Amino acid sequence: MELAREDALFMVKARVTEDKLLRLERGTRVLGFQNGAKKILSIFGVIALVCLVAKGFFDGMASMILAAIGGAMLLIFMAGSYALAKGWAGTKRDIKKKYNENKAEYQKEKEYYFFDDHYEIVGEFEHSRLEYKNIGRMLDMSGMLVFLEKGDIVRFFMKEEVKKGNATELAGFLERMSETKMEYVSVK
Repeated sequence: MELAREDALFMVKARVTEDKLLRLERGTRVLGFQNGAKKILSIFGVIALVCLVAKGFFDGMASMILAAIGGAMLLIFMAGSYALAKGWAGTKRDIKKKYNENKAEYQKEKEYYFFDDHYEIVGEFEHSRLEYKNIGRMLDMSGMLVFLEKGDIVRFFMKEEVKKGNATELAGFLERMSETKMEYVSVK
């Protein structure tokens, strides 16, 4: 039985903007940095610092070995930091370029309708009817709700784009229906 869109519990009208894409990129970068890069770089930085400080307490060959290890760790730390910074800058540039190339397509509005047993996404190039079990991960990125569907499809919209219901209730509803816990990522 087809449900009328007016019967949806929640409705969102959203379009892709450059700001949203950049916020999504910053959020995923923060998430990735929290998950590994920060820890790895911290280990190299601490080892470098400990070795360089400890070399002052030793003479001769031990001092030279500690200086060499500390110097090598410091170089690895600096190279890793540079690579991360360069990668982030390149990603931002690529997002801006891709957005400008596809601006006409991105400006098309999509509507999300959330019902008791499924959700629908309606746009000029898409009409999808999906079950909540397709949601694999949900993120709250400081004002943006993001959910990843199976098949690596990312859906995102700003909380203020919720037109029927409110964003807080929608987030709770999605958690219950998908049985997926919301993760919170602070994005500036």
